Amino acid sequence: MNGEKTRSCLMGIVGGYLIYTAWQLYQGRTDPDTTMTIGMMILFMALFVVAGIALMVYAVILWKKGMTEDKEGKKTEEEENGLK
Repeated sequence: MNGEKTRSCLMGIVGGYLIYTAWQLYQGRTDPDTTMTIGMMILFMALFVVAGIALMVYAVILWKKGMTEDKEGKKTEEEENGLK
């Protein structure tokens, strides 16, 4: 189904953005003008990386599900339109 593939692409983009945000936090860890403590920064980096990876894995699962539904849908259309 086309909706599954679209949703999987969006989830993959969001997962990538969460990982990018964690990378930005990692690069800014030595900034002296920040109000966030190092412990909180590490906690949020870990949270963003885990959530980003989980979303990307779920996006792959949805993508595969959409591909199998497309293949099954095409087979049933061919059977309905074919000679009996």
